[in-house]
Amino acid sequence: MSLRELATPTAVAEPGMLVSDLFRECIRVQMPGIPYRDADGRITGKASIRHILKMTCLPDYLTKYAYMLGDSIEHLRLPEIHGQEVLNRTIDDLILPNLPKINSSAPVSKALAMMEMEKTTYIFILDGDEYHGVVSIMSLAQCLLTHVGCN
Repeated sequence: MSLRELATPTAVAEPGMLVSDLFRECIRVQMPGIPYRDADGRITGKASIRHILKMTCLPDYLTKYAYMLGDSIEHLRLPEIHGQEVLNRTIDDLILPNLPKINSSAPVSKALAMMEMEKTTYIFILDGDEYHGVVSIMSLAQCLLTHVGCN
């Protein structure tokens, strides 16, 4: 089975997109991120739920000392008003330039190796600037279960 056949089509994030719209698309396709197309029409990065939450909702000190936090830290909860501000902001300054990508003609084993190298669980299938979708470790596992012998 080819990477193109395994790819899940997604929307592409663009300048001015709201965080709430990005989250909806990622949830719809069950992927933690989608590619970002800049104003010139080139795919230049990715919009990632994890990165957005990290940058907007997680102070550095919480990450640094997470192992010391107890299970009852009610005073550190996000106020609802802050959550709404996050959802209403644009993704423009929250784009990651590192876009894990692979050509659609590459073998599945290379996609898995590239995901490991990039320390990610998903990879975008691109032929130049032509975006075909995203392959995740979940789709690779599904392929193995249903078509033992993914190439």
